[in-house]
Amino acid sequence: MKRMKLIYYIPEFILFYLFKLVQSNFYIAYIILSPKMKTNPGFVEFPLTISSSAGLLLFSNLMSMTPGTLSVDISNDRKIMLVHVLFKEDDQTMISEINNIQKRIQRLIS
Repeated sequence: MKRMKLIYYIPEFILFYLFKLVQSNFYIAYIILSPKMKTNPGFVEFPLTISSSAGLLLFSNLMSMTPGTLSVDISNDRKIMLVHVLFKEDDQTMISEINNIQKRIQRLIS
């Protein structure tokens, strides 16, 4: 049964992540090419739901590969990840988007 789930979740995750990657690349290009580059950089602490080392490695790498975000640090108790963002907006919206990615990774590793 677990293999059947993975057969579905792996391609679904890849398509989801590629869509987010393309979307963020277009957004970054739009901001860079605009006459006034309106950035609002800052640090955001995200609560982590992933506890395994492999899951945290995958999550932090995917966060860093997405334009506009860079994972900086994970707390010693693996509960909080510090992320540098290029466009700091509403923290709740950002956290919900990150939690969406975490849930998808959790489905892959559990």
